[in-house]
Amino acid sequence: MELKSEGKCLYCGKMFSQKEMGTHLAKHLTILEKESAGKTVSTYVHVEVEAGEMFLHLLVKGEAQMKIIDRFLRDIWLDCCGHLSAFGHKNFKVKMSHAVEDVFQPRTKIYHDYDFGTTTRVFLKARKHYQLNLKEKIILLSRNEPLRIMCSSCKEVPAVNICTVCWYDKDAFFCESCSEKHAEECEDFNDYAQMPVVNSPRMGECGYEGGIIDLERDKPFRN
Repeated sequence: MELKSEGKCLYCGKMFSQKEMGTHLAKHLTILEKESAGKTVSTYVHVEVEAGEMFLHLLVKGEAQMKIIDRFLRDIWLDCCGHLSAFGHKNFKVKMSHAVEDVFQPRTKIYHDYDFGTTTRVFLKARKHYQLNLKEKIILLSRNEPLRIMCSSCKEVPAVNICTVCWYDKDAFFCESCSEKHAEECEDFNDYAQMPVVNSPRMGECGYEGGIIDLERDKPFRN
């Protein structure tokens, strides 16, 4: 299933592909930095988060601690049962108490693991630091729109459910109608294996049913 990954820019509302979004946002942030000249400014870091075709672009205050990103990732993408989480890098240790600007030097890439049983790993990359006249600690600049995941059975309608028992052997995404048919074939589906399609790399894992922020884009794709 080939998925088209694109998102909407916070500043202009235009849609860009996953590959284009970072460069596009940099143009807006550069303009914003120029407009901040002569005002009280703080360091902000443009952070790109990726998990396959899913992505986030965040603007994070440099003096904030890394735990603010951890909390944001939990709220938008990951938290199901309050599992432990951690950041990591192959060459240095990343603590939740570290300042964002110290960890994210330009082009630094780290990872974030949520749940050390059924682990979901996402990757974070620093794009650039900016001096901006802002107050927020973290801003969502862009997020991929719901991916066009279609029903594996009828191939015609967007999927709303996934069977966590069957998807390891085959595509197991189902629309409402085909979900009912699948329940007759798979006794585990109605019992415990039916989970919602959500716009998150945590989809289908543990008890994850969706985030608590940016709810409109957390839903399944719609024709």
